[in-house]
Amino acid sequence: MSAKYNNILRVGGITLPDPSKMSVDDYDISESERNARGYMISQMIREDVHKLVCEWALLRPEEYRIIRKAIKKKFGLNVGFFIPDEGTSGELNMYAGDRKTPIYTYEKGMPVYKGFTMNFIEM
Repeated sequence: MSAKYNNILRVGGITLPDPSKMSVDDYDISESERNARGYMISQMIREDVHKLVCEWALLRPEEYRIIRKAIKKKFGLNVGFFIPDEGTSGELNMYAGDRKTPIYTYEKGMPVYKGFTMNFIEM
């Protein structure tokens, strides 16, 4: 782990560069339909599924590689962060969602990324 980051977000024990923005969203998974009379019939499958929405304003190549290495296996990631509804830091079993990697410029032939985004979704 690198001391230059604040331990805000960890994946598999690796401290990632501090996100510029991070929100913790919760989703409820339900199965719903309407009956013949038009009334909704709903069954709650699972409540409070966590999703981390992360953005890094600017990443140098070495910082980007730290993130990509940490999420290499994509599924079954132990992601550590502050979990608001528990009021403490903890780890959840998550997978890496879609990633968007816009290149801002090049320094010494290497890309610098601006606005890299990705999500972590609870399994």
